[in-house]
Amino acid sequence: MPASADSNFAESDIVVTGEKQETTVQRAPIAITAITADALAQSNITQLIDMNGFVPGLTIANSGGFVRVVSIRGVGYEASDNLSAQPGTSFHIDGVYIVSPYALQQDFLDLQRVEVLRGPQGTVFGQSATGGIINAIAAKPSLDALSGSTQLELGNYDLVRGTATLNVPLTDTLAVRGTVQRYYHEGFARQTGLGPSYGRYGLDDADRISTKLSLLWTPTERFSAQLTAQYFNADEHGAAQKNVDDPDLDPRRISQDYPNEYKLDFFLTYADLRYDMGFATLKSLTSYQTTRNHNQIDVDRLHHANTGAYDAQPYWNNSVDAISQEFNLTSNGNGPLNYILGTYFLYQKLGQDILEYRGTDANPTYNLTLPLTFANYPYNLDYALNSRQKRYSYAAFAQAKYKLADRISATLGLRFSHDDFKSSNSTLFDIFGPTVYAKTKEDALTGKAEVDFELTSRNMVYASVSRGYKPGGVSNNSTPLLVPLTYQPEYVWSYEFGTKNRFAGDRITLNGAAFFYDYKDLQYQMEDPIAYQGGVSNVPKTRIWGAEAEATVEATDNLKFDGNVTYLNGELVGDYITLDPSRAHAATLAAAALGYGPFDAYTIALRATQTRNTNGNKPPKLPKWQGAVGVTHRLELGSLGTLKSHGELIYRGKFQYRIFNDGARDVVPSYTQVNANFAFTPRDTNWTIGLTVSNIFDKAGVASRYSNPFGSFTTSDMYIPPRQIIGSMKYEF
Repeated sequence: MPASADSNFAESDIVVTGEKQETTVQRAPIAITAITADALAQSNITQLIDMNGFVPGLTIANSGGFVRVVSIRGVGYEASDNLSAQPGTSFHIDGVYIVSPYALQQDFLDLQRVEVLRGPQGTVFGQSATGGIINAIAAKPSLDALSGSTQLELGNYDLVRGTATLNVPLTDTLAVRGTVQRYYHEGFARQTGLGPSYGRYGLDDADRISTKLSLLWTPTERFSAQLTAQYFNADEHGAAQKNVDDPDLDPRRISQDYPNEYKLDFFLTYADLRYDMGFATLKSLTSYQTTRNHNQIDVDRLHHANTGAYDAQPYWNNSVDAISQEFNLTSNGNGPLNYILGTYFLYQKLGQDILEYRGTDANPTYNLTLPLTFANYPYNLDYALNSRQKRYSYAAFAQAKYKLADRISATLGLRFSHDDFKSSNSTLFDIFGPTVYAKTKEDALTGKAEVDFELTSRNMVYASVSRGYKPGGVSNNSTPLLVPLTYQPEYVWSYEFGTKNRFAGDRITLNGAAFFYDYKDLQYQMEDPIAYQGGVSNVPKTRIWGAEAEATVEATDNLKFDGNVTYLNGELVGDYITLDPSRAHAATLAAAALGYGPFDAYTIALRATQTRNTNGNKPPKLPKWQGAVGVTHRLELGSLGTLKSHGELIYRGKFQYRIFNDGARDVVPSYTQVNANFAFTPRDTNWTIGLTVSNIFDKAGVASRYSNPFGSFTTSDMYIPPRQIIGSMKYEF
């Protein structure tokens, strides 16, 4: 749940890095949640999307089945179909920004904890953290002793997950830690429109390999160097996205007739060098990462018999390469002044290639030869995109906290960011269009000011003002009529009041926060009157507000209750007229019924009339209510051992999926999920025997909805996993 669930129930003792300086959850004057490795395991949280409900204000959805859309307090990633657009909530591993949103599909591996910071993190993290950050903190090599663990998990849907970890001190100053995991399960949903040669073709399957190797060297007490490399591979059928018009009402049966394919390769290596200078610690964090993602998609997500046509993408490839370098100097000690200052550089190289086939013949061909030319593109090729982009980002930052009096402290932080972006986009719509070259250049000043007051040694209140920034970019189009070729950066001003409290001898913990966001130039996916020429634009003004609370109660030494609740609300402010893709597509179909093609003047004019005024609409990804409650009990069974039981109920309210608020199409319904976990540790052994049952009542909750802004504009639902029953055996030494 929102707190640690480790054996001694000591939530208040969780040490977090927060804003890149060590503190505890209860002493950090920010809205932060830390989920320990034990809590991740007992709630079957194996990847980001499993975190729904466990953190106040956090909503994680899918876009197109292969992009994670992470929103915190309604600030997220509304332009995820555009390669140049950056997410609003950034994901980090040990402080390294994971650039590719496709890489967010990877599994968690050998983690110590996951930290979630809510609100703009415009000082020490900078761009792409307008909503907040998620930082996965990995377990580190230890010089103390040889140690390790091995775990085997078996479950329904033929689930098999094997994990092995080994920590080896090679010398007094050198240690290595390695982890490998193999994860497989059959698909949760069945694709029914394929022939018998495909057998039981399952979607939402898993076929994954994860590895990590880390080397720690501490030649002196003042210097340490850690080098880490990790690799993730998935080769699967892909996500189950059920068209809302699918005639089969079973949520786990998909009528599409073109086989999905999903492949992901992610590699990350980073070097963390630290030198203790006495008064401060100098740190260098260098990283290189590469992501390769291939997708094969049935765009209409229906059978030819249902539509009389087909819309398929046999080739959607994404590539991301990035290099980052950060230097920072962090003060040591507990004096009245604490500070961090640093510089940051990030280089990104992005590539995207898409081919889309459309037609009415019952047995189309999907053969292709690359590169495409006039001479070799298939007869049914309808759309092609070749996009190449580069981004250079530079930043300098400083933040200081000063103790004004015994109980009053103030924090001030500033960050200057510079962003250069260049792109070339080549598109094809039955004929080849010219390559379009474009670039953007931006400077931004962000930061925060915060004051906190210790009411007692166990109770604190704080108030803060912060500003976050997300850079603009270039749309993936060539000849739009209305959609701008380049789009503006986002800015968020946040005003927050919070409190951290412990009562009854630290047996009760109660944290809360209330906030108001003034959100400027929200980036979203805009449609153009000319088909296939949509891109990214900006909603000028949005306001979001809400409140959240987390609590833990240790009723006895062996019984603990915990939970969180979040209230969110907001509106798009002022008249803003934009073209709704769903209505534009309906206009295209209406024109086609009269014999007009998608690029005929009549069709373009009819599409141009399908506008909406977003004034007063709800911002997307903003459930009014969400939260969770849990109970953990530890039972001593005498000479047999210890049984730890945990149960939880998760609720996520309904929300609008897009800014258009287009009736029922845009409403993602609410769902409730109940999970349970049991772990038995025999006395005087190193074994743990576990049983996890997630989604006990087998609810088909809608995890996310995706309205494809391209092609046939299908709207589809992705569901939470069905009931999973997983047994495990773990040995630690």
